[in-house]
Amino acid sequence: MKLRSHLFCLSAIIIWSSLEITGKLVGVGIDPFTLTAWRFVIGGVVLLPFAIRQARINKLQINRSSILRIGSLGLLNVCVSMLLLQLSIFHGKASLSAIIISMNPLFVIYFAALLTNEKLSLMQMLSLGAGVLGLCLIVFMDRNIISSPFRNLPLGIIFAIGASLTFGLWTVLTKSEIAKHGNIFTNAVSFLIGGVTLMIINIVIGKPFAFSLSLRNILFMGYLGLIITGAAYLLYFEGMKIISAPRASVYFFLKPALASLLAYVILKETLVWVQVIGMILIVLSLGRGFFMQLFADRSARQNLSPLDFPSTTSVE
Repeated sequence: MKLRSHLFCLSAIIIWSSLEITGKLVGVGIDPFTLTAWRFVIGGVVLLPFAIRQARINKLQINRSSILRIGSLGLLNVCVSMLLLQLSIFHGKASLSAIIISMNPLFVIYFAALLTNEKLSLMQMLSLGAGVLGLCLIVFMDRNIISSPFRNLPLGIIFAIGASLTFGLWTVLTKSEIAKHGNIFTNAVSFLIGGVTLMIINIVIGKPFAFSLSLRNILFMGYLGLIITGAAYLLYFEGMKIISAPRASVYFFLKPALASLLAYVILKETLVWVQVIGMILIVLSLGRGFFMQLFADRSARQNLSPLDFPSTTSVE
């Protein structure tokens, strides 16, 4: 049973690692605004039956205010964070977008301290410093940063940093709703509200509501919505039922390397050795909380904040 749970979590991370590569392969076939909206509407529809089942089993108390709170979180996640991520992929390198968005747990630490007036520990500050140093190495040592074959690599990097920052903020803000209503219900509702709202925004600002129904576009959108935003999420949390959340979250450390490998194999994107060092620094900074849990004594483990671990509350 534990082996199957680990396989579920590993499969989910492998699927999520293909997000940026798939988004890049879409190219100009689907507008980034349209793609993001439909991806989360489709993903929300996939999760909705499971969310309804969760609500019935747990007898969740759902009212207008809770829907409004969850919906506002959906706006932050879909209309801001994930839209910025897709714009980053569209304008820049898929591998850089994947690595930078994977840094969001570090920003979770910062926003949690900012919003709760909790002082950062020395270990947290060192982790943030290592992560920022890794980010600088990845960004400024890229051989394409000045003369780039991409649409606008510097703009893509800015979008990716914005996506990572806002996703970290979303993670902090959504924890209370997840504690009340559960992961699947919270995300299903927020995905649907965020996706539908972005569709409305697209109409207002003149972006396409729909996309060309070519076989290529249908396959890409189906994979992004049904598999990445729907099925992979269910796989991950099914696996997490048996193994603990911190142990499941260790698989998130694989995403920067997996996404970079996929980008190299499929898109022929490369990283120089200094950027690889930067990626390792980011992975080590993300792993701080997990390794603290492994080596700390029981009382210390009980005092660890859940923010010491990578985000396991949502998918990208």
